[in-house]
Amino acid sequence: MSETPGPDEAHHDAHQQALLAHLSGVLGQEYVVATERTVEGIALDLAVFAPSEQFPHPTLVTLGMSQRPMTAPGGEQEVRLELLIGLPAGWPGIDPPDPELLEDPANSWPVRLLTDTARIPSTDGSFLDWGHSITNNGERYDGSAPFTGALIGPPYGYPPQLMNASTPAGGVQILAVLPATAAELAAKVSVPSGGDMVLGRLAQAGVTAVLDPSRESVTGPAPWHVHVLLAEHAEHLGEVLEGVLPNMASQLGSQGIDEFVLPVGQEPLRWRVGGRLAPSAVEEDLALAALPEEDHTTLRRAVAEHGGVLTLSPQRPGDGETVSGAAAMVAMLVEAGKVAAIWLPYQNHLVLPAQFVADIDAERPTMCRVHLEPLADGSVAVMTHGLTALGGAEVLFSAPDLSLREHTQLLDRLLVEGAERVAAAPKAGQSARLGSETYTVRTGVHRDSGQEILEMVAEQAAAN
Repeated sequence: MSETPGPDEAHHDAHQQALLAHLSGVLGQEYVVATERTVEGIALDLAVFAPSEQFPHPTLVTLGMSQRPMTAPGGEQEVRLELLIGLPAGWPGIDPPDPELLEDPANSWPVRLLTDTARIPSTDGSFLDWGHSITNNGERYDGSAPFTGALIGPPYGYPPQLMNASTPAGGVQILAVLPATAAELAAKVSVPSGGDMVLGRLAQAGVTAVLDPSRESVTGPAPWHVHVLLAEHAEHLGEVLEGVLPNMASQLGSQGIDEFVLPVGQEPLRWRVGGRLAPSAVEEDLALAALPEEDHTTLRRAVAEHGGVLTLSPQRPGDGETVSGAAAMVAMLVEAGKVAAIWLPYQNHLVLPAQFVADIDAERPTMCRVHLEPLADGSVAVMTHGLTALGGAEVLFSAPDLSLREHTQLLDRLLVEGAERVAAAPKAGQSARLGSETYTVRTGVHRDSGQEILEMVAEQAAAN
């Protein structure tokens, strides 16, 4: 004689049966449910769907994550979610089922990734959504695959109707856990709305929700970025370029394109428009901005109130020419009144648009920024920030009897006049003059950090 289930258990069963009815209607009727009961957290089961004619590989879907809804940011909406991952046909321990084979971490890591991710909201109260990422502290899940984390995204390769299930508790969204490489995870955090960017690249590359341990990264972190904090929100690049590049604005706007590669000189420049930057992201560089109090207040307000971000980055590494091209494009946006502020994180430089254009007009270098460099012995010194992103070395300059302003002006002059060509990073052996004094660049080591750098020294000192 069986016991009558209590209200909670009956609710759980009805909810799970509704989920299984929805999943089996898409993935097929042949499946098993692996039960995993725990004392703490949610009771998480796993539906393992066998390969079928339409999907010739097994598919794993969590059952139980949606029993406890997540609260969306702002607290206005509750969201129920389940996660899936597809595995290649013949995956050991899954196709066919074999518990002993799953004891091998090389076989079980995708299952652990799926279930561990499903437990995150109930463990720490966080919210998981499209474009969010999970990391494995930089370590690969297994040596046979390049993945060090995952993105939450659409179940690419499955029908769209799979993504939404109806249950007695309400709607449940079905998203995929998409294993990601270290380069993809780095790209995700490098720009606003970076999760959407990487998901878009995965889709363009034909990556599906079925694990492919041999696939290559679809993207990598660019060596540098220029973030243009827009005065107004923009849904796509057409809105950003309207009044700046009208023909291109019309083309991109008609298709709603938010990412595009634009040839600039000999180097392609990637444009992407996305969400807003958190003010905390720029706080360190805001503190470095040596501005009058009024301008500092204006800059802080621009960061707090900007409408979105246009990010410019090189399609492939370069040596400075593309930075100059990006600066010219940003200047055009400034002239059109599109810009609230500009942030170059690789240069530790946050600036108001008027000052950005004034620096270009004054022929200050665009490929790096010169900052005060405190030295342990109390000497006045300045150092470039940004040249390592161009494949070069940062330049340190410290000379007795020169003011901080003179240090900065002289190093700026070296970067502009002493370069072998426009926008090229300096190299050992180059020189610049200030009055009757000649200064030469030589290789060296930072006297405090031990970092390999270039030093600019007076010619007599260089000879010694």
